[in-house]
Amino acid sequence: MKTVGLALLFGLCCLTGFRIAAGKTERMRTVRALQGDLQQFSERIASGRSSLIGIASEQPDLFCGALSRYLDALAQGKTEDGAAETAVEGLRSGSTEYNGMQMFFTGLSATGCTDLVKRTETLGSILKRAETESESEAKQARVIRVSGALVGAAIAILLI
Repeated sequence: MKTVGLALLFGLCCLTGFRIAAGKTERMRTVRALQGDLQQFSERIASGRSSLIGIASEQPDLFCGALSRYLDALAQGKTEDGAAETAVEGLRSGSTEYNGMQMFFTGLSATGCTDLVKRTETLGSILKRAETESESEAKQARVIRVSGALVGAAIAILLI
C-alpha cells in the first residue's frame, strides 16, 4: 500500500510539473500560429485579390478569427479601440503579441493598402520579438518538467 502511495505522489509531482510547463509552451505555439497566419494574410493583401471581409470569412485561423471579431465589433457600432480590444480577447493580456495585435487593429479600418502592408510588417517584427520571449519561456518549461519529476522522486525517497 505504501508503494502505491509513493507511486501516486511521484505521479502527482510529475503531473504538476507538466501542467505548469504546458502553460508556458502554449504561448510559443500561439505566437508561431500568429506568425504563419500573418504571413498568409500579408500575401493575400499584397496580391490585392481580397478585401478584409473576404479574408476574414475565408480563413478560420487564429489571426483571421481576430480580424473577423474586429470587423464584427465595428459593424455593431463599437469604437476602434473597443473593436481592437474585442479582436485580441483570446491572447494573454499584457504580452508582446497582445500589444502588437492591439496596435495592428487600432485604426485598421481607416488605413489604405500601402499602410496595411506596413502594419503587417511591423506586426511581423513584433511577433518575432514575442517568439524570442516565448522560446525562453519554453526553455523554462523544460526545467519545470524535470523539476517536477525530481521533486517527486526526492519526496518518494524521503518517505521510504
